Amino acid sequence: MISLEILLLGLGLAVDAGVVSFALGLLTVEEALNTRLTKGLIIALTFGLFQFLMLWIGSYGGYLFAFSSYGYLSQVMICGIFLIMGLKLFQEALKNDQRELKWSFLPVLILAFATSIDALAAGISLGTIPDPHDPSILIGVITFVICLSLNLLTFLFREIPHRWLLRFGGMVFIALGVRIIWFFYKSQKGVL
Repeated sequence: MISLEILLLGLGLAVDAGVVSFALGLLTVEEALNTRLTKGLIIALTFGLFQFLMLWIGSYGGYLFAFSSYGYLSQVMICGIFLIMGLKLFQEALKNDQRELKWSFLPVLILAFATSIDALAAGISLGTIPDPHDPSILIGVITFVICLSLNLLTFLFREIPHRWLLRFGGMVFIALGVRIIWFFYKSQKGVL
């Protein structure tokens, strides 16, 4: 059964994935329309699938991962991934040569995993309801729609110079990394 709580959880979990999908869409601004659509679909499908899988896995056994020391390490790992991606985009934007930043599937997989760690933790609460796979599927679909929509939104940025788009994408990733540090710090401060 679809409830308002599940829809709101789906929207909340999809925000990070949507922002990353937007930033990845900025990397393909100068490519052909078919290529951009294909890459946008791949990104959205990957992020939606990872949100579904991590939420589903979390509902069946994520307690140990989310509430042990592994939860702390996962936050540090995610922050590192976002900061490295952001710095790499800034580095590419500041170079004077015309070398293009290559798009590949492995970074998409890593980012899909990184943005779905919170779904693993959220899945724990779904373990108390019957048939937790139903809300997991719905949240995966919500993530897919949001990621595809935000990725397609980058079609409006075709006329903006590529360097500025890389800088903006870098700022998005760095902001996500800083956000993770900030929320982790706030959660630790409240505990102390």
